Amino acid sequence: MTRACKLARSWDEYDAYLFDIDGTLIHCTDAVHYFAFCDVLSSVAGRPLNLDGVTAHGNTDVGILGDALTRAGIPDSQWRPQLQHICDTMCAFVHRRQSELCVTTLPAVEDTLRHLRNKGAVIGLATGNLEEIGKLKLSAARLLDYFHFGGWSDGLETRADVFRRAVQRAKQLASPEAAILVIGDTPSDIRAARANELAVVAVATGIYSFDQLTAEQPDLCIHSLEELAVCA
Repeated sequence: MTRACKLARSWDEYDAYLFDIDGTLIHCTDAVHYFAFCDVLSSVAGRPLNLDGVTAHGNTDVGILGDALTRAGIPDSQWRPQLQHICDTMCAFVHRRQSELCVTTLPAVEDTLRHLRNKGAVIGLATGNLEEIGKLKLSAARLLDYFHFGGWSDGLETRADVFRRAVQRAKQLASPEAAILVIGDTPSDIRAARANELAVVAVATGIYSFDQLTAEQPDLCIHSLEELAVCA
């Protein structure tokens, strides 16, 4: 059952859109991104490290790195000065193993993106992925060309900051008064949208249930993008 729609307008009448990637547009069934984290974390720490106990879904790549290293007792002074190198190393790891990416496009994603492009909307991303890694995933799914711009986590630790940067870009491309809609699959997407005063659709195609997302009070909660027609 779809949650009652509280959007101010039809879902497809916004000027610009910010989509999350993992769990919203695609599922990755490989572990390439995960092993990129493990590889670079172990290099920084000088001992084997992984992401056990770290919240990854709804986090940013930079935030995940910081959480994992803090949990392992690695002081900020040891890793923050080399953050750019750490991120570059992660991206290089995924690039080398891009043939191993196993990506599935979620239901109605292409139809939704095509529909919005045909209506002349500005379509962007607001994701926790580093730019090169996110582009490799979307390229593997053949979705990258649908997007006018990307809001990536490079240099940003919080999802709210990622959204803030993406909003600035969306308004540059659409208009300063553009109405912007966020579509994401985690409570963090909803909270980041609210922090930036944006309308948000939550889609339960990731690890969070419909009820968990509804509890965060998005403007609309759906089980998949196939249900967007309810607010057309």
